[in-house]
Amino acid sequence: MNRPICVIAIIYILIIVGLHNLSVVFLDYNKVNIDSNKQYIGIIVDEKEEKEYKNVYIIEIKSKDNLNNKRFIINLKKDNKLEYGDKISFSGEYIKPDGKRNYGGFDYSLYLKTQKIYGTFDIENYKIISKENGSKIQKYIVQFKNYVKKTLRKNLEKDEAELGIGIAIGDRSGISKEIENDFKNSNLTHMLAVSGSHFTYIILAVGYVNKIIKRNKMGKVIMIIVIILFMNLTGNTASVVRSGIMAIMMVLASLFHRRVDIWTSMAVAIIFQLISNPYIIFDVGLQLSYGGVIGIVLFNEKLTELFTKYFNKKESKLKRNLITAISVTISANIIIIPIMLLNFNTFSFSFVISNLLAGPLLGIAVIAIFALIFISFILGEILEPAWMIINFIIKLLIGIAHYCADMPLSKIYLPTPNLFLACMFYICLFFIRFPEKIKKVKRLLPSMMIVIIILNLTFPILTSRKKDLSINFIDVGQGDSTLIRVNNKNILIDGGGSSYSSELDVGEMTLLPYLLDRGIISLDYVIVSHFDSDHYQGLMYVIENIKVKNVVISSLGQESNEFREFMELVNKKNINTLNVKKGDVLKIKNASIEILYPDNELINDNVKNNNALVFKFIWKDFSMLFTGDIEKLAEEKILKLYENNLEKLRCTVLKVAHHGSKTSSTQRFLEAVSPKIALIGVGKNNNFGHPNEGVIRRLKDINCKIYRTDERGEICFEH
Repeated sequence: MNRPICVIAIIYILIIVGLHNLSVVFLDYNKVNIDSNKQYIGIIVDEKEEKEYKNVYIIEIKSKDNLNNKRFIINLKKDNKLEYGDKISFSGEYIKPDGKRNYGGFDYSLYLKTQKIYGTFDIENYKIISKENGSKIQKYIVQFKNYVKKTLRKNLEKDEAELGIGIAIGDRSGISKEIENDFKNSNLTHMLAVSGSHFTYIILAVGYVNKIIKRNKMGKVIMIIVIILFMNLTGNTASVVRSGIMAIMMVLASLFHRRVDIWTSMAVAIIFQLISNPYIIFDVGLQLSYGGVIGIVLFNEKLTELFTKYFNKKESKLKRNLITAISVTISANIIIIPIMLLNFNTFSFSFVISNLLAGPLLGIAVIAIFALIFISFILGEILEPAWMIINFIIKLLIGIAHYCADMPLSKIYLPTPNLFLACMFYICLFFIRFPEKIKKVKRLLPSMMIVIIILNLTFPILTSRKKDLSINFIDVGQGDSTLIRVNNKNILIDGGGSSYSSELDVGEMTLLPYLLDRGIISLDYVIVSHFDSDHYQGLMYVIENIKVKNVVISSLGQESNEFREFMELVNKKNINTLNVKKGDVLKIKNASIEILYPDNELINDNVKNNNALVFKFIWKDFSMLFTGDIEKLAEEKILKLYENNLEKLRCTVLKVAHHGSKTSSTQRFLEAVSPKIALIGVGKNNNFGHPNEGVIRRLKDINCKIYRTDERGEICFEH
């Protein structure tokens, strides 16, 4: 069957991706002119999302300028009482969304563009002008969503209620980090998002009612209305809209007695979504959603036939159902493997087991939750035994996720593949699925194989010329982390981290993905300057998940709970530990790391900072001095130690101590070090006043070029 709509969809996708790669902008944030002193008027268009220290809303600004009808995120203190439909007057600091801060890193600007959001306001004061604004229908939807949450929280245990909310209406904000990680690591994250199965339940439920009342056409119209309402209830995310449009097209096909064609349905859905917002093609949820459906359509039937042939020779209904479930699971995952690797660097061998165990329970839980909610809503009855059963089912789901997350090979980290390899993977899948197509290109096969082999050999060379030395000063927020690659050795110095927020693990969210994007799956040396959270904490997740051969720490002043926590993990992983002090040298072929400090004498004032490792990386005529968080006392001691040999301290690049704090980088020390370039690792809009203006002035006084991660993101040196 010819499907011109599918060809149009593919061409449309290629055009959008191509234009984006050519830096063509569809939503230009640079044209958004914000005056932080101006009062703006806007309407809250979504319910609040509760964070650790703030409440987050989406607001649609109403004005006569270029901001009219544009959406922004607003951050408010937790004691506010805003609701959907509130019209407010406000002013605040506008924060333009960042692009990628590191190589291969998360592009927050692109993420917001997939939702048509233009940035963030931090608001201190606001005034409610009026209530009951916005769509009346949407207001009732928000009220019903809140009713669902309230009902589940009232009748289920805490973790079970929050997970129930997630699987019923796609709101994951209340799910604990531990449970969310278990679902992620057991390859069950899709269960926390609304999918096509939810719409199947809707169609079956409305169809059942329609069968009773015998109003076929009217029933199908009601189905479409319920689907649209449910799309709004669950947030109109990319995957929800995909599922909703395809469900509506299925109902329409039935209504007009047409054959349902899933490829046409997918093409119409993606075209509709791209017309609404071209950037939606970069939404990972959308990619996974379409990928899963494509995988099932292409491979499910073939895999079912194959498994039936070998494992169901004696016809059995149980075996047949089991084979069907396994085939669907494997089919969906075949297509999304490259998407998962490109975005999350993870692969799981336990996905079949986890989905087989959890899949049936999910369907039962979703149907039972909505059935009881509607009974409670309509009749006002609370059926305690029924809620106890649902609580038990959801508890089982949590247990299965936890068990499968702990299984061997449940979560394997792999380096980020390049797009060429991903394309080759899909080409191979195509010929596996359609072997008959090989006959049509049989004459071209020898030439194609030669081209493929040549491209495989040369693509890495064409895309990245290998450097003798690469130094990457990574943006880890308010912290330090540096990657050195020299002589085929990978050296990671500090790892960032923070004890100020439980919502962010820098190691998991930034550092490990960065290393995998760089193609690094093992480290030869991890050097910890000292055990403040913003230097060592991010290393914990890295050490837990990839191979580390050697850990280098100071032999002085490291006794603390943080040090013991770190060493417990190092010993558990059987990593070689090097305790170093002044005078020690690590030789790495034609490069070396010279330990300059500390010596054997402890500084008792601010022990962690003032006894941090100070060392010099040397390669040919290039050198870089790492200073941890040393302060004035340590700097003075170092100057005294090397007063007769100041050449030891001189360097090409200086990693400025303590993020540019006023307690460090004294004039005498900077003059002795005399760097050409200074690097400052510092968080954007941090609360510490880093870097200090006096430090910046002193660096400029010695004619030193200054590079800061808060201004530039990652900073790279290559030779």
